[in-house]
Amino acid sequence: MPPRRIYLDNAATSFPKPPGVLEAMTRYGRDVGASPGRGHYAESREGAAIIRECRRRLNTLIGGEDPSHIVFTLNTSDALNLAIKGVARAHRLKHGPGAPLRLVTTAMDHNSVLRPFAALAQEGAAVTRVDADPTTGIIDLDALAAAVTPGTTLLAVNWVSNVTGTIQPIDRVCALAKSRGVPVLIDAAQGLGHVPFNAKQVGADVVAFPGHKGLLGPQGTGGLYIRPGFLDRIATTREGGTGSISELDDQPETMPERFEAGSHNTIGIAGLSEAAAWHLTRTVEASRRHEIEIIDRVLGSLDALAAAGLRLLGPTDPALRVATFSFVHDDFAPAELATILETNFGILVRAGIHCAPRAHETLGTLGAVGDRGALRASFGPFNTAADADALVNALLQVCARDAVGP
Repeated sequence: MPPRRIYLDNAATSFPKPPGVLEAMTRYGRDVGASPGRGHYAESREGAAIIRECRRRLNTLIGGEDPSHIVFTLNTSDALNLAIKGVARAHRLKHGPGAPLRLVTTAMDHNSVLRPFAALAQEGAAVTRVDADPTTGIIDLDALAAAVTPGTTLLAVNWVSNVTGTIQPIDRVCALAKSRGVPVLIDAAQGLGHVPFNAKQVGADVVAFPGHKGLLGPQGTGGLYIRPGFLDRIATTREGGTGSISELDDQPETMPERFEAGSHNTIGIAGLSEAAAWHLTRTVEASRRHEIEIIDRVLGSLDALAAAGLRLLGPTDPALRVATFSFVHDDFAPAELATILETNFGILVRAGIHCAPRAHETLGTLGAVGDRGALRASFGPFNTAADADALVNALLQVCARDAVGP
């Protein structure tokens, strides 16, 4: 019999989903189906109600100030592009098309930030990447303070690393930026649903997030929270139909229509709404306690794993990380380890550079193509301590070559 499949790739997309998510999507597709805001009949009104309720739940979950400031997007990359290019466009609309852009991010950030910044650099923007500690992945706050000046157009920060699981001190980052009048964009792709978060308390201006990772919704969903009072600093980057104020040539100024052009992924939002409801019932605090148990389980085996030649990337303090663990080995390439774990143990992980090349450069793991990156195992709320033990035991067997022969 093949081994039981253990899914440990939740940093890429969560699986399984909570009860009710798929059922809500099926019900919408089977019984509702209409386009919200495009009709006055009952099904269209019900679709609009589903979207409103999802906004309300998400706003509560992230500690936002106004549900209408939750903008639905395709995913985090889509949300980050809207935020980055929207802030850049607003800056140039205000100060002139040749106005200089000064953008700051960190070496731990994902390509979803690095690539939009690189695109703006091709148009003349100055981009600074702040270094991080090569062991913990924690960004250098002194270097950040030197980089973020009153003339900075935007600071974008990855709250939780998809490589090391490192939790950045986002409250201190936001306080620093606020003291200099610099707007802050938080990439919350790996944190929401894992660690409690309150956008108002930390002082975030814009928060980008996926629906399908820690929030446990379906793929093709995501969002951007824009705090009230920030709208004059972010412009639209695309325009189109909204189903409202259709007589205008310009995009409506009202929220969220200002940033939502075209029809919604309502079937996906129906599922995301149920996932958000699951989190509100269970509470993220409870999910965090469960995750700490898994983190402790893996960290408690670090001596044995190190003796087998495995090095963990990122912090060893449970308070400074989520349950995303990346390992490197001197003899086994990450892809080789991943293949053995699936074939011999039914454990599903991800090998590579995880769309975060500068993070791997910082950590010293951006090597030759065959050895590039690390082996990443990322846990979700439906994983157990037994899954953590299975991962550790499999790694010990593989690295002792018990599982692959002499």
